[in-house]
Amino acid sequence: MRNLRLTSLTLISFIFITNYAQTALDEVLVSASRIQSKKYESGKNITVISQKEIAQLPVNSVDELLQYVGGVNLNNRSGFGVQSDIGMRGSTFSQVLVLVDNQRINDPLTAHFNNYLPIPLSEVHHIEIVRGSASASFGADAVGGIIHIKTKTYEGLFNSQEISSTNGNVGIGDHNLSLLDAGIHHQSKRFGFSAAVKSTESDGEQLVNPNFAIAKLDSNRPILPNSLHRNFFDLKTYTAAVTYRGDKLKFYARGGSDYRDFAAKHFYTTSTYDESVEKVSSYWTQTALIFDQDKSRTELNASYRNGKDSFAFSPSSINKHTTQRINATLSQNRKMGSVDVGFGFQTDWQDIVSTDRGDHQTTSNAAFILAQKKINQLHLNGGIRIENSEKIGTQLVPQLNASYKVDRLVLRSSLGRSIRQADFTERFASYKLSALRSGRNVGNPDLEAESSYNFDIGADVYLNENLQFSNTLFFRQSSNLIDYTLTNSTNITNLNTNTLKDSTNYLYAQNIGESTTWGNEFSLKYTQNIQNGRIGASLNYTYLNTSTPDSVVSKYIANHPIHNLNGSLNIRYAGLGLNVGGAMITRNADAVKAINDDGILTGDISTKIKDQYAILNLKLSYTVKEFPASVYVDVRNALDTQYQEILGSQMPGRWIMGGIRWNFQRIKINPTIVPVY
Repeated sequence: MRNLRLTSLTLISFIFITNYAQTALDEVLVSASRIQSKKYESGKNITVISQKEIAQLPVNSVDELLQYVGGVNLNNRSGFGVQSDIGMRGSTFSQVLVLVDNQRINDPLTAHFNNYLPIPLSEVHHIEIVRGSASASFGADAVGGIIHIKTKTYEGLFNSQEISSTNGNVGIGDHNLSLLDAGIHHQSKRFGFSAAVKSTESDGEQLVNPNFAIAKLDSNRPILPNSLHRNFFDLKTYTAAVTYRGDKLKFYARGGSDYRDFAAKHFYTTSTYDESVEKVSSYWTQTALIFDQDKSRTELNASYRNGKDSFAFSPSSINKHTTQRINATLSQNRKMGSVDVGFGFQTDWQDIVSTDRGDHQTTSNAAFILAQKKINQLHLNGGIRIENSEKIGTQLVPQLNASYKVDRLVLRSSLGRSIRQADFTERFASYKLSALRSGRNVGNPDLEAESSYNFDIGADVYLNENLQFSNTLFFRQSSNLIDYTLTNSTNITNLNTNTLKDSTNYLYAQNIGESTTWGNEFSLKYTQNIQNGRIGASLNYTYLNTSTPDSVVSKYIANHPIHNLNGSLNIRYAGLGLNVGGAMITRNADAVKAINDDGILTGDISTKIKDQYAILNLKLSYTVKEFPASVYVDVRNALDTQYQEILGSQMPGRWIMGGIRWNFQRIKINPTIVPVY
């Protein structure tokens, strides 16, 4: 029946496709590969979110924003951007590559920190969400897709605008919540600079975790004292950038820091002894040197990231980790007849010094060549990458994308291979600890690299200027997929046996073997100008089916939703604005039962993850006429849904906040100073 519904949806989509034609397609330029192209030429399923769209939604962080994007799965451990695992198309959170201005920012310690971005929303120009493999262009980790954040400063290098602007958001709310996200940006004909700051903090609400609140299950038994806790958080981000925009030579440099102090109780364990707090800080710099000629562009990108994590399970048990990452890419794009060609070299060095994982280093090197060609209405782009590191050896990573445009219809398809080597946590978690409790994560230094082949086919239809939709079928075949499975210590033979208790179950990182993921992505977007206002709506639905050998239930894959329905409605009339956004999640009932009842997440108390729940967020705003500022009220989780998305971490209930948003800017358009090739 489930497959019948999916097939019906697909057929309906293609019936629409064959019955409509004609209008201008989306001319947005994207960098799904390192060769810039129009969105419809890329051959990929891409969503582009502008700063204007971000401001209209009830969101204050990138991960909150991604809840409204089709094909993206968020496993949150708290609200307001504290920590989220980002998955795409059924990938694990380690299989999503995060870029800022063409440079990777994934933390080498763990992909749990992928949303710890030193970029406030006030500094974001737009965000590109690229679904599917992109390893040939950007390297390892780009298995499920890419989250690519483009800042105002960097984008200012490639247009002819002179601009001065300031925008931001100040708010207060329940539980002593205070929020500040503000930035300034200036771009003259030659020089530019920007600076932004973000601060979000709260005492947190008093939570009663249903996993530990025995009274909820048996009225004759008291609530355990350790079932009560506050989800406090203190998050601060700072960044600044400078640019030089010459006719041929361009320069860009950015620095940023991100500091987080938050309650992490039950983020990673279900133990009744868990009193976790965590402090994470990261410092990050990146630079780009770009040289334009008539038919070529040469670009040198380099970045450095330093991260520190202090995790206290209890006052007497503290693990500390320091990581470093240096990444550099030298590339050139060149026009060769009717073909756009890109090629380059990339190196990536990672280092960790840790009380629990030990001291380790790893280096990866790669070379790549990309090409793009238009043949009438057919657009072809692809490439091949040679990747080398100690853990993966030498690997060949190909990619081929195609799109065909007819009037208002774009048909597209993508085929490629992707790879990923295990991060430091997957390889070395608990490496130096002794007497591990049952249910602890245990790393595996012998993990082999993941490999997968990805295929998708879909269509984008622009029915008219107001209505567009897309539908995509995708398939991924993976080998050596890495995840944690419940494993008895007698079957763990490559670690110090003194560390593990006899006949005790641990969550051991393993190569699961062959796995298959397939599904369907459907999205609908509608906009309509009305008298004194505008109506906008979006609807996204993703169906996902993942199978593992012998139906193995692993820690993170089991959390993937089978059905993910999300969307938003934005109405603006005479200065008033109303935004309604929400999501409905349905997980595999058998997998959830295995998590809840069979001890996959073993601890002292079983978890109670729901297999189905709905979230609703509301935002009401008023914009003063002819004044670029608005007052607003946000209601998060308006239905006060009690739910968990992963492990035993209870998500926040209803949370109300209000504030002021502003956007002042002056723009001057000059004759084009950036060569087009």
